Amino acid sequence: MKLYRLGAIPWDETQAIYHVLAQGRQEGLVICRPAGRCVCLGLHDDLEQEVNLEYCQEHNIPIIRRDIGGGMVLLAEEQIFFQLVLRADNPLLTGRREAFFGQLLQPAIQTLADFAIPAAVKLPADIVVNGKKISGNGAGDINGFAVYTGNILLAFDRTAMANVLKVPGSRFRDQLRLSLERYLTTMEEELGCLPDYEAVEARLVHHFATWLELTPAEYTAALKAGAAKTARYLTSPEFLQLPGKRSRVRQVKINEGTYVRLQPFPRCLKPTPDSQNACGNRNGSCAGYAILVLQNNKIIEFAHYGPACLEPCRLQLLASLLSGCAWHEQAVKPVVAEWLRQAAGGAAGVLPAVVADWILAR
Repeated sequence: MKLYRLGAIPWDETQAIYHVLAQGRQEGLVICRPAGRCVCLGLHDDLEQEVNLEYCQEHNIPIIRRDIGGGMVLLAEEQIFFQLVLRADNPLLTGRREAFFGQLLQPAIQTLADFAIPAAVKLPADIVVNGKKISGNGAGDINGFAVYTGNILLAFDRTAMANVLKVPGSRFRDQLRLSLERYLTTMEEELGCLPDYEAVEARLVHHFATWLELTPAEYTAALKAGAAKTARYLTSPEFLQLPGKRSRVRQVKINEGTYVRLQPFPRCLKPTPDSQNACGNRNGSCAGYAILVLQNNKIIEFAHYGPACLEPCRLQLLASLLSGCAWHEQAVKPVVAEWLRQAAGGAAGVLPAVVADWILAR
């Protein structure tokens, strides 16, 4: 297996290099890090829905799309990447993809252990330290080759990450930043100082070498030219603007199993005869919304903002009752019924199905 230990290279080449290897039908392990920041979209992401283009332009943060899946991420100098490109019939690729991640991530886990950071795999593809994500990983197929990509976070700018995401309002952005603080960590935070890049890379290579027979390979002029050409395509308007998956409810993944969601209130509970409503809207919907934090499909946080329809209805009681509740209909509906029972007069006339739909909207 060829080893391309490239150090710091241009941000776009960090994503182009594994595409070039797969397109050229070459196996290899790449260890590198970006020399500058960029936003990296997954193949199925929607540029307009996911990215705060105005912020990126104002702060000179370029955008690239990779030809494999996974969510949008902010790549930066303080991240070390490992990228493994394998032919489809490589004997290493036995069993399910999730099972292979268990093997692929061991060198990174062992590297963290070398720095006295106890880490573990959180299926399907995260590495966590005390439940906090320190490595996000993904996979896909390019030209019939299996491509696995991962990173180790030496440091991370949570504010920048929250800002490059296109989100519906400052409250949602604040919750994102708070959730990133709670459920993500870095080597710098675990150690109390930023580790030496070369030292981390050296240990990562060492541990991969105990699993793979590695032969150091040169980043040749031909590979660089191929990477530059591929980077132009990955950053081209036609590729960046490919239509992606869109959802009715805005959701951002923080780590495996943890999501922040904005739940708009579905419809007014107090319509007037002229089809206006008590909230002052004419389209039947309310201006109110909730921000949910879900972890392992349980409601960890429920922050409510309106609607005016429910101002007398003790929404804080609803938030308290929902804490720890499983996020599915059979669990939420009894909680809503209990809230209505306890809220008594203030919730008279409230339709339980509407409130349940608000919480469960997908």
